[in-house]
Amino acid sequence: MTKAVGYTRLSQDSDTSIQRQKRGIRDYCERNNFDLDEIHDDGEFSSGFDVSRSEYQTVRNRVEGGEIDAVVIYDHGARIGRDFDERMKFLLSLREHGVELHSDKRGHIDLSNPTDVAVEGIHAAKDDEAKREEIEKSKEAVEERLENGYDHGRPPFGLEFDEDGRYWVPGDDFEDVLDIFRLRNQGMTYEEISEEVGVPTSTAARVEARREMYYERQDHAKTGTESAY
Repeated sequence: MTKAVGYTRLSQDSDTSIQRQKRGIRDYCERNNFDLDEIHDDGEFSSGFDVSRSEYQTVRNRVEGGEIDAVVIYDHGARIGRDFDERMKFLLSLREHGVELHSDKRGHIDLSNPTDVAVEGIHAAKDDEAKREEIEKSKEAVEERLENGYDHGRPPFGLEFDEDGRYWVPGDDFEDVLDIFRLRNQGMTYEEISEEVGVPTSTAARVEARREMYYERQDHAKTGTESAY
């Protein structure tokens, strides 16, 4: 029986989920009578350009150590990574050590066939180029937002973007923010605040450290964000 491992990761722009990836891998292995030893998961927000991903490196080590017969991924090769050089190194390592590559959507990718390896190289090059262009466009968009004085990034706890998507304003959890300030003024520790408000101590500490910013956002929401910035 073919001994296989799966590999999953999720980038910020992915249209799938870790659970869906794992389900696809498990179903594929069951259909093909593979012995699925483990699914190595680098989790959410795992960049395809980060070659130091811990679970990815574990898979590489298992390939080179002769521990497995196949690697199964979800959908396409970009799951392995976006960096062209690293992806080709991984594919050639599979080929060198006689480890098969399978996709739950594409089936067996025959790396013993030079033509198939060349095709995978073309896919890798296109994925690399597309992602780098996407990153560059994203950087330009961020620079434009900052130049316009708009807020950028994930809103801190208790805040959300306004209807125009420009500024952070009080959100559903803002009352918890005010409770943190009130309890902190009373001399309570972060551990006591955590128990009282129901937020992690780290969240309470971050909120307190940005007290002035929160008050500014509260005032801006009252007076109108456009005139306040």
